[in-house]
Amino acid sequence: MKKLLLLALAIGSLFATQKLDKLILAGPVASVSHPFFKMIQSGALSDIASKVEFRLWKNPDELRAILLKKEAHIVAIPTNVAANLYNKKEDIKLLNVSIWGILEIVSRDKNIKTIEDLKGQQIVVPFRSDMPDIVLQAIIKKAGLNPKKDFDIQYAPTPPDAMQMLILRRADNVLLAEPATSMAMIKTGSFPLKLIAPDIYRSVNLQKEWGRVFQVGQKVPQAGIAVVGKLDNSIAKRVEEEYKKAVTWYKNNPTQAGVLVQKYIEFFSTEAIANSIPNVQIDAISAKDSKKDLDKFFEVLLEIEPKLIGGKIPDEGLYFE
Repeated sequence: MKKLLLLALAIGSLFATQKLDKLILAGPVASVSHPFFKMIQSGALSDIASKVEFRLWKNPDELRAILLKKEAHIVAIPTNVAANLYNKKEDIKLLNVSIWGILEIVSRDKNIKTIEDLKGQQIVVPFRSDMPDIVLQAIIKKAGLNPKKDFDIQYAPTPPDAMQMLILRRADNVLLAEPATSMAMIKTGSFPLKLIAPDIYRSVNLQKEWGRVFQVGQKVPQAGIAVVGKLDNSIAKRVEEEYKKAVTWYKNNPTQAGVLVQKYIEFFSTEAIANSIPNVQIDAISAKDSKKDLDKFFEVLLEIEPKLIGGKIPDEGLYFE
């Protein structure tokens, strides 16, 4: 009996999940990456990996390089990019959607409240054809306006560049994602920068505008985390579980979260990160449970510009089970 038990244990070990020497998580400076840092700091994934590292991607080109070269196991990613790659037969599966609201237009005019109020004005947007630009263009078109004729949309290389244009009075309206928005609000209110910086206001919340013009809920499935390449399902599930726990901690402990995130992303101050958290709609919903919202979002993108999602709405294979 004892020999049979030992044999069963030996056979079971052969099929057990193999612990990784290193698990690499990748993401941008934005809020979607921040729960990763709690996972790393707490050792939450020590049962599946001897070491967990974070790799920062600074722009869409760096993200594409990481994805195509499979230089990370898990990546924080805009949902349309995940759909696009999947439709191009890349090996990627969406684990969850966590960012449902992060975008605002920050303006020097406190009277601006809706997208129509910005007609005829310049809007500076970081990254052409990235998620902020996509959401803005969709709202403009649904509101019956023309992005090219009714607005002067200018593109900045990065969100920090866009933020600096606003602070230095080189732009009146800038589309930002948290924590950049909170960082801008803090910088323009601080001495001595206050002497030269303009008063700025959170003018147009793009999630609220999305709900208004499309007559749906005030949320947009903008970003989440995805598995890149081959990864054991049990490892992916553990990452998803711990990410969800980390999101809960992040929302409930903004001050501590600010201190932790600043260690990994030095550009943002701890205060800016802490202030941003109440202004972010972050809630880790499994990809499968987000499919209805994603399909509606992808339908809008398919109508605006099919290539944003690879020419078609992705099938069930995109969604991690």
